[in-house]
Amino acid sequence: MNIEDMVPELFEEGVEKRIYYCQRCLNHGLRVKRKNHKIECLYRTCSCNDCQMVDRRRELNSRLMQIDGAVAAPTNLSTKNKERRPNCQRCAQHNVQNRLKGHKRACPFRDCPCAKCQVVVERQKLMADQIKLRRRQKKQKTDLNNRLLVTNTAILTPPSPPKDGDHEIPAQSPSSSVGEGRPATPPNLGAPQLNYGQLFSLMTPCAMVDPMITLNAILALSRGIANS
Repeated sequence: MNIEDMVPELFEEGVEKRIYYCQRCLNHGLRVKRKNHKIECLYRTCSCNDCQMVDRRRELNSRLMQIDGAVAAPTNLSTKNKERRPNCQRCAQHNVQNRLKGHKRACPFRDCPCAKCQVVVERQKLMADQIKLRRRQKKQKTDLNNRLLVTNTAILTPPSPPKDGDHEIPAQSPSSSVGEGRPATPPNLGAPQLNYGQLFSLMTPCAMVDPMITLNAILALSRGIANS
């Protein structure tokens, strides 16, 4: 029994003729048809745990064929393309045919300790591990495709334009924060506020005024002219 027959949804869906793939290549993420591929397989000598399961399953199948009494179910050409109806492998080793569906608890050879039934049990466990591996690989591939799709969508999506009410205020440099390039001049609080008439009176030779007051008045007048 092949894994493709047990879980066809992991391989091909809706195909009349089943396509079988190399189990070793599937272990390493490749899908290569099994027909005429054995000699060219890149992993035919691989000794990883997953490929060891493939070798072990082949050994068990060979042992079942070598044990006398292994009976294959008769094939009917008229029902070749109909739904597959597997039989119980334990019963088959004892020349009894029973449908597998709903038969597990009622199998008369469920606890049979013979060598043939023990090989069947070991092969079933091995195939269950391989099915888990295939499902895990399929899930990882689906998750990777979803992440790539989200990444591509984020890259291709253009940025949204700003709303009408959203106006950004450009940052002002320290040099332009005070006036239009004109440095701020702090007022000279210590200088007296004099008009032109008073200034002229201070500049007369006969006026008795402190020289420092006269100097401060001249400096204040020059700053006022420059600022205007």
